[in-house]
Amino acid sequence: MKSMGKKKSWLRKGLAALVLPALMLGLPQISDAQSKKGADKDDKIPMMKIKIFNNSSTYNIYPVLSTGTSSFDPWLQSVFEVPKSELKEKKFPKLNQFRIYINPTGDGIPPNESVTIKLPLYTQLVPTNKIDPTQTDQYIDWWGGARIEIFDAPAADGKPSDALTANYKDRDGQEVVKPIDTAEVPTCKRCQPFTIFKDPNGLKHNEPSQLTEYTLGALNLNKDPIELNDHNVDFDVSYVDDAYLPVAMEPFKNDQVGYVGMVNSIEDFRAALEKFTDTNSPYAGWPLYVDNQDEKILKIPSTLHIFGGDPDLTPMPWPPVQQLIDDWDDCVANANDSKFCKDIRAVREMFMENYKNYKKNYKNMNCNQDKEPVKLDEALMRQHVQGWGPFNEHCGANQNLLEQTPGYEKANSKKYQKIKDRFDDLQYLKSGKFNPYALLIHGEDYIGAPNVYAYSVDDAVGNMQADGKGLIIAVGGPKGLPNPEPATPPIHVSFGYSETDPVRFKKYGICTDTPNKKVDPDFASFDISITSIGKCTLSFIDNLDREYSFEIKSQPPYPNKNRLTPDTHEPIDCRANKESYNKTWCDNIFAYTLEDSKTRDNYVIAPSLPPEPGR
Repeated sequence: MKSMGKKKSWLRKGLAALVLPALMLGLPQISDAQSKKGADKDDKIPMMKIKIFNNSSTYNIYPVLSTGTSSFDPWLQSVFEVPKSELKEKKFPKLNQFRIYINPTGDGIPPNESVTIKLPLYTQLVPTNKIDPTQTDQYIDWWGGARIEIFDAPAADGKPSDALTANYKDRDGQEVVKPIDTAEVPTCKRCQPFTIFKDPNGLKHNEPSQLTEYTLGALNLNKDPIELNDHNVDFDVSYVDDAYLPVAMEPFKNDQVGYVGMVNSIEDFRAALEKFTDTNSPYAGWPLYVDNQDEKILKIPSTLHIFGGDPDLTPMPWPPVQQLIDDWDDCVANANDSKFCKDIRAVREMFMENYKNYKKNYKNMNCNQDKEPVKLDEALMRQHVQGWGPFNEHCGANQNLLEQTPGYEKANSKKYQKIKDRFDDLQYLKSGKFNPYALLIHGEDYIGAPNVYAYSVDDAVGNMQADGKGLIIAVGGPKGLPNPEPATPPIHVSFGYSETDPVRFKKYGICTDTPNKKVDPDFASFDISITSIGKCTLSFIDNLDREYSFEIKSQPPYPNKNRLTPDTHEPIDCRANKESYNKTWCDNIFAYTLEDSKTRDNYVIAPSLPPEPGR
């Protein structure tokens, strides 16, 4: 998940690329205590809910939920309390996807109706006495990174699309699995009984569906064993890849956070796609997807997929794409002094240095030494620039990162941010001269959605991580969203804390005068993204039962100064603090926006409490 600025896509290496060495021989067994967790339902496997609303009056929708894959599963390692010393052995790999189709026949989720899915953290597949944590698919992990792809079909047809039916009934490699009798499984009151499928592959981007992504729960990696926070959600609607349906997402049981995605009607959304591809459009001839039934569909790929060579697009020529290539080549080959060309050359120069570093250090990096570094040409350069991705082919996904490029690394992070700013300027050109797809998503003449990513490091609020007990997904309108406002940029609130401090906070509260959350000694901080800014009290209580509070008066960005000054304190409202001890504390809180990192991160920093009462 964002990964804020990090996006999952078919061009990116996933978690599986970061795996530890090959599985060790031998079969270390899970402990008795861990076995009981998998077999005894009285242990109350954590649950979250996903509510899906169809706000269209003319379309049925057909969601499909698929789990993620990885060579190790920290969610299961956490719930089964695997000590860190045993993590390399007891990996609980998940090398296949597991999939459920929500109402895959008939009306799906009909117009103006909804379903609620109860999703356990895991579903046990293997009898407890046969569990082997070195082997794949002992459990289905429903929380640790998954996707919901939403198909649609005209309600008047009363049936799903041929593409959805083909996946559900005839998909190669997809097979039914049966959990053990005592396993917790996904349930849904308004759904057809779930059949759980296993599949080594995911659905491709050429399906007539819109991709959404989520991770439920968050991990405290400082704990041994790893500790799971089961009231955290991370989610996004993936318009980085393509645009097919209007979808909005919010956390369940947290009405302070607005939505990511968009609340357009399906009709308005489709009209914008048609306008973008119309014969009278400057982007006439932009490629579309061709589905597995050889049908051209009104689903628009991003430049990430086009320049990445997605094989499932309508045949060339693509005149507007060729124009992007011609403009690029002109800027590179000629000394054109326009800002457009200067920005392209500046961005390209950083990527050229990144490629040189990749080639120079290939043998010293975590790369496949049986292969040679890729050869660079302008087509490959354009692909990496459009995806804002480093050159690390045949290498681990964390190798040769852009922010580690010589001359642009941490010591020169302001130079890196300046290049990122120039890249953003190119993406947001009103002419669409560099990336018309970004104009399609954000431009008022087309979809006009400011609250989604249109490219992988878009500064729009496209990915969200927040407190919650699940997700709410709304298709084709805002009905069902507890907060009808778009999400705001997240703010990381950090407060001074040490377990050895004689006076320290013990609880905090978000948008409440009564602190109700225990302070985690490993993370004396929390993230907020609230639409009721200036009306949300952040409250605290210390171990002497003294109360503190403040409000944040304005949304970011804040000054780029990591210190207390009048202008960094200005966003903080301390009026509720009357006693000298809490007023002094509040007067030293400040807010700043860090603009010299990979993303523009927003912080509010509160100091530690005085060592003694009254000081």
